Amino acid sequence: MKKIYIALLIVLLCTTLLAEEVDEIAAVVGNETILKSEVKGFYEQWMSASQQPSNITEDDVLQMLIGEKLILEKAKQEGIVAQDAEIKMRLEQVINNLQAQFSSPEQFFLALQNEGLTLEKLKEQYREEISKQIVKETILNQAVYSKISISEYEKRNFYQTHIDSLPLRPEMVKIGQIIIKPKVSQKGLDEALKKIQDIKSQLDMNGDFEELAKKYSECPTADNGGDLGYFARGDMVKPFEESAFSLSIGEINDPVETEFGYHLIRVDDKRDGEVHAHHILIRAEATKQDTIEAKQKINDIYKKLKNGADFIKLAEQYSDTTGVGKKFKIIQEYPVSQLEKIPSFGDVIKALKENEYSEVVEIDGGYYIFKNFGYVEPRPYEYDEISQQIENLALEQKRQNALEKWLQDLRKEIFVKVY
Repeated sequence: MKKIYIALLIVLLCTTLLAEEVDEIAAVVGNETILKSEVKGFYEQWMSASQQPSNITEDDVLQMLIGEKLILEKAKQEGIVAQDAEIKMRLEQVINNLQAQFSSPEQFFLALQNEGLTLEKLKEQYREEISKQIVKETILNQAVYSKISISEYEKRNFYQTHIDSLPLRPEMVKIGQIIIKPKVSQKGLDEALKKIQDIKSQLDMNGDFEELAKKYSECPTADNGGDLGYFARGDMVKPFEESAFSLSIGEINDPVETEFGYHLIRVDDKRDGEVHAHHILIRAEATKQDTIEAKQKINDIYKKLKNGADFIKLAEQYSDTTGVGKKFKIIQEYPVSQLEKIPSFGDVIKALKENEYSEVVEIDGGYYIFKNFGYVEPRPYEYDEISQQIENLALEQKRQNALEKWLQDLRKEIFVKVY
């Protein structure tokens, strides 16, 4: 039977343990006390929840709890409180995450019953800790994290300093690909345009955008009423982006064509160079004749390969890279150990020997030929390959150093005594 742990929402999240008898005090922070039973209880939960052996000690736990009390005391002095709406939203996330661990809602509620809990009691036990977490995040962002940034020099220095301790880039296989997709004919475009124009007419007659998106949109966002959330320039394909950023809040565009089909866009909000929008997508579908022509084209390319034509030159001449990303390359590298996990074509490229090419493979309505161009041995990552990860690591280190310094300063400001 699965146990539901009320603690360990995050590293510093502590559980309030009620002592059944007189308990010894481990430390005092401001007007708050930390009991030895709290330290012991959190330590035991930490050790039981840890996936790997840990060298953490009870003294380490005590110092974490002191740090938490200092943060909460400072937030109290600054008048920071958690808002009910934020607490409710996070509480729902926690409950949903817990429920997802069970095979069915019935199993989840049975586990609650076996623990002597109801859903409301469970929420109450989480509510206080979630409120504390929100308060801690707020004060830390205001007093510490918002003041920290990482320069390019610091990133590169971190890379040079830690290069020997970073994991190696795994063995990679270089895979070339030729892609032929059915080219949508004018007939297909005209049919999609008529559909989107009919939907626009319904909107012009005060139709509900979200309901029409759920009914007609051919995008995965349809279930959410076409909600795209916030996005910035460069996140979407150019025609879509230009239309979205030209609209006023609440305005709906005329149909705009992209490589995916035709879109209707409604802008809901704008902030700091970002737009929040809903959209409806009608895809321009290839006709049967379009598919026949694409299949004939890829078969002709395959024959040329058989007759000794150069793979790269054929890819450069014929490959259709529409919709595969701005950074598409004919030859891409994939981790050898992860090939079987690549959807649709992982098994195909895993079976290729060096310098061998595949037969024609159909994937999601398109046609592909793959070639194994050889392997790359494990090696250290170059800076440009992991610059984003380096930035994250360097920033986290700087944040931790700043937090430790800030907590040291708080110890001078707020009374702390360890027994």
